[in-house]
Amino acid sequence: MLLNRRRIALVLIVLGLLLLGFGAWILVGLLWPKTPGDQTANREPQIVQRDTQPQPRTIALPTTVQGTSTGALTGEVSSIQDSLRKAGSVVSRMGSGTNQDGFLGYNDAMSDGTVSFRSYLTNEQRRLVEGHPLSAGLYGMTTRVVASSVVSGTEGAASIVVKVQSQKVEDAGDRSKPTNVSYEESTVTLLKQTDGAYLVDAMSVAPYKP
Repeated sequence: MLLNRRRIALVLIVLGLLLLGFGAWILVGLLWPKTPGDQTANREPQIVQRDTQPQPRTIALPTTVQGTSTGALTGEVSSIQDSLRKAGSVVSRMGSGTNQDGFLGYNDAMSDGTVSFRSYLTNEQRRLVEGHPLSAGLYGMTTRVVASSVVSGTEGAASIVVKVQSQKVEDAGDRSKPTNVSYEESTVTLLKQTDGAYLVDAMSVAPYKP
C-alpha cells in the first residue's frame, strides 16, 4: 500500500516537472527577441505590381512649311489670294437677293469696291428693283461661284484681273423651285490702294457654258 502511494507521488512529480518545463519553454519563446533571420523566414512574400502600360512620349518633330510664299511666312496676306476671294465674293453677293429686300446683296458688295464701282453697283441695284417690282410677283436669284482664276497681274501688282465663273438660279419666291438656271463669266478688275489692299474697280459679265 505504501509502495503504491510512492509510485503515484513519483508520477505526479514527473508530470508536474513536465508541465513546469513546457510552461517555461512557452514563456521563453514569448520573451526572447526574434533574430532577423527568423523575421525574414516568417515574412510572407509581397506581390509587387508594376504598371505594364508604356508611358506616352512626346517627340518634337521639325516644322516644315512647303509651298508657302514669303508673304504668308511673314504674316502678310497674299494679294493674289485676296483678289480671288474678293472677286468671288462680289460676284456671288451681286447675284443673290430678292425683290422683297431690294436686292441687298449689292449693298454688301460695296464694302469691297472702289468709289466708281460703288456707283456702278447702285445703278445695277436700281435697275433690278425697277425690272422686278413686287406688283409683278416675287422674284429671287442665287449665284454660286463655280471657279475663279487670275488672268492678269502678279503678286503686288498695281492691278489684278480675275475671271469668275458662276451659276445663277432664279426663282419666283421659292428657292426649291427654280424658274431658270444660267451660267455667267465675270471679268473682275481689282486695283491696289494706297494701304496695299485691293478693291474691285470694274466688272463685265458674259454668258458662259460649262
